[in-house]
Parts: sequence; C-alpha cells; structure tokens
Amino acid sequence: MTYRIKISLGTVWEETIGFVRAEASLLLPLALLGFGLPTVMMLLAVPMDEASAGTLKPGPWMAWLLPCGLISMLGSIAVSALALRPGVSVRESILVAIARVPAAIGLLLLYVGVQVVLAVPLALATLIDMRVSGGAGPVAMMVNLADVALVIWLFVRILPIWAVLADRPQTPWAAVRTAFRLTRGCYARLLALRIVMGIAAIFAILVLLIPIGAISQLIGMATHNPPLSIILSFVATGVVLAGVIGLWTVYVARLYRALEVATDAPNSGI
Repeated sequence: MTYRIKISLGTVWEETIGFVRAEASLLLPLALLGFGLPTVMMLLAVPMDEASAGTLKPGPWMAWLLPCGLISMLGSIAVSALALRPGVSVRESILVAIARVPAAIGLLLLYVGVQVVLAVPLALATLIDMRVSGGAGPVAMMVNLADVALVIWLFVRILPIWAVLADRPQTPWAAVRTAFRLTRGCYARLLALRIVMGIAAIFAILVLLIPIGAISQLIGMATHNPPLSIILSFVATGVVLAGVIGLWTVYVARLYRALEVATDAPNSGI
C-alpha cells in the first residue's frame, strides 16, 4: 500500500523524546495540572464503596465530569502549544489554551451533533427490529457496527485536532478541515499508531501502578490510616497518567508539525 504523505513516525518519536528531555521542567507542571489534577478530582468524586462493590450508578458525582473534562481539554491545548512554539513559557501556553476555549467548546458541540446524527439511524433500526422480532436484531446490530466504525474513522482523521487548534486561532470547522487535510492518505498508519500506542500506554500504566498501589497500601497499614493509602494511590495514578498523556500529547503535536511540513502547509502561530 502506498501513502500520499511520507512521514517517519520513528523520527517523530525521537523528536518527542528530545523535546521532553529538554523541556521537562516546563512540561511536567503543565501535564500535572492539565491531566493529573482532573484525574485525582474524578477519582475522589467517584463513590468508592459502590465502585468496589461493582454497583456504581450514575449520580451527582458525574457533574465532576464537566470541570475535569474542561481542565483536560485546556491541558491538551496548552501542552500542544508548548511543543509547537519554541521558547514559549508555561504561562504563555496556558494563555493560548484559555484563548482557544470558545473554539474548543465549538469542537465538542460538533462532536455532540455527530453523535445525535448517528443516533437517528440506530433508533430507526431498533424500531424496525422491535416490529419484526420484538427485540434487538441484526438491523440494529449492523447500524451500531457502522456507527462504531465511523466514530473510529473520525477519531483517527482528527488525531491532531488539539495541536491544530493550539497552533493558530481558527473556527472549529476550519480546525476539523485542517486535521482532515493533514491526515489524508495516512489513515491506516495513524490507526495502527493509535492501537500500538494505546496498548503500550495501558501496559506502562499497569506496570507502574501495581507496585505504587502496593506501596500506598503498606503506608496506609503502617500509619493505621487506610484513607491515606487511597489518597496516595489516587495521586500516584494522577502522576502516572499525567506522564503518559503528556508524552502522547507532545508526540501528536510533533506529528502534526511533520504532517504540516509533508503537505507543504504554511507554518504559523499567534
């Protein structure tokens, strides 16, 4: 298979590692604030008794999804801005993220609109199955699979969307069009990249969190303070996820720049 855009994912990875090593003092606080903090907030909001018993139900605790999601969105844009703009400070990266909030919310509304559009044929297919067989049937199943395939395709095609938004001010629709233009011709590679990176991230998180959880539990037992072990494990989880997501965000930002160069798109910024 030939690809319209020729880029080296390995080279992008090397650039990412080089950037992380050089700018760790700037990247770490942004990643902790943008990804670690909302993780800890969300873990503290979840009713642990219900979660442990497997009886977790929707409730008021889900309201925390909104501020946590907003902070994570700001973190994605801020880290992307840091990776794309040589010499930018943490404060300037955060200001870029704040300036892009209206466009970012517009992107989220576009996503909600897509979900609503996809829900219509699924609802119709379910009604058809109900009339024919009295329950879920093959029509609804096929439509559901098609919806899932379409959502996966969209997520791959807009992979660099936060980097696109961080690089220059633009409307949500313009950002989507830019992401689609940059990822044209390399869907298979980017899909494989998402799968491989996802597996690697899950493995790394598990490897790191298992011993951290054991140490937190020992500290709680030693201090006769079980809640302390829970809080320590939550904080450790936030730190680990901040590192993993921060690294991935930098990689996607560097990938965006490589795609931009490969398609002869003009480089720009604020």
